[in-house]
Amino acid sequence: MINIYDNVNAVAADLRETAQYKTLRDAVEALNADTAAKDVFQRFQAAQMQINQAMQAGQEPEAAQVAEWQEIAGEMDKHDSLKKMMEAEQAVNQLLMEINNIITKPIAELYGQD
Repeated sequence: MINIYDNVNAVAADLRETAQYKTLRDAVEALNADTAAKDVFQRFQAAQMQINQAMQAGQEPEAAQVAEWQEIAGEMDKHDSLKKMMEAEQAVNQLLMEINNIITKPIAELYGQD
């Protein structure tokens, strides 16, 4: 019998060897070395988390929360290390979507969506 978890763990190890992962790793390290950009990113994450929590609770985020989030998002464009990290993150997410499509193909085939 196959242990699917062994295969998935092997894929996780392989992910660490991809160009996309290595680019993201390097970008995160560069961001962490840039204290101003790291501060903006942490504030962005905190603001985004507040908005997400409100939405998950079935509430509309307050206008002030959205305005703060948008203001911080605008600040992000001023930091090259942050822009590079976001681009690298997008490339990793694209790779993960492709992997997910491959993994879930047998399920799609069951429903005739191949």
